[in-house]
Formats: sequence, structure tokens, C-alpha cells
Amino acid sequence: MKKALIINEGFSNNLGDQAIRESMTSLLRDSDFSTEFAYFTNPRLARLPEYDYLAAAATGNVIAPMSFSSRVRLKLAFYYWIGINYNAIRKKLSEGEYDVIVIGGGQLIESSGKDYPSRFSIALYWWTYLIKKFSQAKIYIIGVGVGTTFNAKEKSLFAKALSRVDLMWVRDQFSKIRLQEQFGHKAIVTPDIAFYSGKNRMEEANPNRKALIGITNYKEVFSKYNKLAKSSEAYYEEWYAEINNYLREGLTVELFYTTITDAAETIAFRDYIRSKYNVEIPVAKLASIEDLKQLYKSASDVYSGRMHALILAMKHQCKVKAYLISQKLKSFNEEYISSGTQTIEYSKKIRGTFNDLMIDNIKL
Repeated sequence: MKKALIINEGFSNNLGDQAIRESMTSLLRDSDFSTEFAYFTNPRLARLPEYDYLAAAATGNVIAPMSFSSRVRLKLAFYYWIGINYNAIRKKLSEGEYDVIVIGGGQLIESSGKDYPSRFSIALYWWTYLIKKFSQAKIYIIGVGVGTTFNAKEKSLFAKALSRVDLMWVRDQFSKIRLQEQFGHKAIVTPDIAFYSGKNRMEEANPNRKALIGITNYKEVFSKYNKLAKSSEAYYEEWYAEINNYLREGLTVELFYTTITDAAETIAFRDYIRSKYNVEIPVAKLASIEDLKQLYKSASDVYSGRMHALILAMKHQCKVKAYLISQKLKSFNEEYISSGTQTIEYSKKIRGTFNDLMIDNIKL
């Protein structure tokens, strides 16, 4: 049996990242690979932690304040990252005789938005460098998204990393264009890997009339994606208007989240509604990707600013609407939500692309 190493953010607290890891593992195993996994930006972490989303949100243990030493590390991040992760990467690569190493999916070709390089650019540079040094495996980057702009250091790191890659596919046309414009690198376009369903199994729709509302962390929306920030109150009012739309249509409403930072925002948003309007909206209790899947089985509609929350909802036959906070979501909305295509067709396309890739029959 062929052997593959999957590298992505699948051990993070983002349930979307965990869904990517699950789908990627299914895709490789359905294609007769045995698989191992490595955490892209934190290779020392060997297993998925037990995240307590609501507890972390309630205690405020969401983002640790940046210490002086952390600020120094940002300036030396390129060397600091490999200094703490070299042994874990070397051990993983030396112990496994891999036929292929798959990096992705997720928005891995992304900028920090600052003058220092993103952790993704640093991680991709060192992973590809060490793979070429310690392994004979081919490197495939598949199912990734590409950001809009990059600083000079990120351009250099990504360009060098991509020069070591044997083949790449991206998840939307915008990413394909930006990859060519920013790095002169070609790629094919195939749906996001999270669309993949093992053995092309399709979830059944349910008769419930229930909307799930997944508010995105306020600071992330306006520090990372949008320069012209609105007040947190204006932001909450915008989301509350969506809730009222669903209520007027006769749906029940429940709040949910897919990251710890979003869980914290969900609690704050619930309290805002309770205080200002004397309206009580329940909050889902989620601790795993399985919990999220069960929640979707109870819903008919999902409104979210997280792409993978929307993808999983689509796989469960929910009607979805995106809060368009970024180019990534705009591209996703245009190419996938608006198309009306069944998710099972995306799954089949992913499997077909991967099968073609394995026989080296891809034409860029």
C-alpha cells in the first residue's frame, strides 16, 4: 500500500480545519493510501487537543497578550519557528517512507497583513525545504486558497517554497489568478477539499425549519479583512437583522461557532441581544466536528462568515448564506453557493482530479 503524509492545520481549534483534515484523510484512504498526519504550523503537537470552546470564551482565555519576547520573535520568526520545530519535522520525515506528501487544504497561501512574514509562509518554506532534504516523496499542495496581497518577505518565502512543489491545485479561480500574478506559479482549480465525502456519500435533508447563525469574531473581521471598521454595536445590529429575517419567516434560531474566538463573540452577541432587546437566543454547545455535524442535522438554514462552516452545512443539505467579509468568501459565494450544484458533484470532481494527479495526467 502507498503511504502519504498529510500536512495541514487539522489540529487547530477551528472546526473547519478539522473538517479539512477529515476529508483529506478520507480522500487518500479511498485512493488506497495509508496516511499519517502532521500539524502544519505546530508540528510538535502530536494529537488533536480537547478544546472547550464555551469555557475558553467564558473565561476570556482566547488570545494571550503578546509579551515582549513574542514581539522579538516576530522579527526573528523565520529562525525561531524552525528552531523549535526542526526535531519534530525531522523525526516525522525520517520515520515515514512516504510516496507522497500532501500539504493542504485551507487558506495556506496567506499574508500576515503586517510587515513581518505570516506563519504560513514560514511553515511552507521550511516544510518544503526539509522534505526535499530528508525525503524522496513528491510534494503536492492541494485544495488551498491564496490571499490578496503579500509583503516582500512573504513573496520571497512562498516563491521559494512553491518552486519545490511537484503539483498544485487551488480551490477557486481568484486563487489561481493571484498565484500566477504574485508568484508566477500555475495551478488547476478544484473544489475545496472539505466538499469531499467518503465514498461519495450524501447526507439526507431534514424537515426542520431552524436557522443557525455563526457570527465571526469582530476584531478578526475588521483587523484582517476590512480596513474601514464599523462599531461593534453596528456589527451586532447587522447580524441581529439577519436573525429577525429568519424569525419572520417562521424559523427558530440558534447561535453557533467553529472557532474559540467566534465562541467568545457568540457569547458577547447573545448578551447584547438579551440586554438591548430582551430576546433570548440559545447557543449551541460544541466540542468537536461530530457535534457540529449533529447540529447541522437539526437545521434547514445556516448563515455564517466562515467558509468551511458553510461547506459542511451544504453537505448536510442546508440552505446557506455567507456573510461576505473577505475575497475568499466572495469567490466561494460566486463559484459554489450561487451555482446550485449538489455537493456530491464537487466530491466526485475532487476524487477525479486526485485520481488523475496520481497517474501524472494533469494538464495545467
